Amino acid sequence: MCKILPLFVLAVMVACGQALPVDPEREPVAILKSEIIKTEEGYTSAYVGADGISRNEEAFLVDKGTDEEALEVKGSYKYINEDGQEVEVFYTAGKNGFVPYGSIINPEITAVAEAAKDLPKVEKVEKAGRP
Repeated sequence: MCKILPLFVLAVMVACGQALPVDPEREPVAILKSEIIKTEEGYTSAYVGADGISRNEEAFLVDKGTDEEALEVKGSYKYINEDGQEVEVFYTAGKNGFVPYGSIINPEITAVAEAAKDLPKVEKVEKAGRP
């Protein structure tokens, strides 16, 4: 048993190493900023990478103490596309849905998402014969 265990561990390590994709030409990216601040009312977070990628997000509690209590989120993320152009997307998210907007988001998608969040909620309908 003692001789089999090291071989088993070695086999598992080799299998795990083979399962991870590695791009030898890709350099690790330095993280310039990464912070999360949690409060009782929500959170703020920020991330900035040396490769031009960043993300900022703020969440706050709405309808606290009711059945409608939820987090409402607004934020943005930014990256450099394959053409070297900076792309930034803004969004809101909450109990009424996710609404993205930005230069790469089709304006029709944003308009539909914005309109959908104002639609009345549909209560779950119980199926006949089921509680």
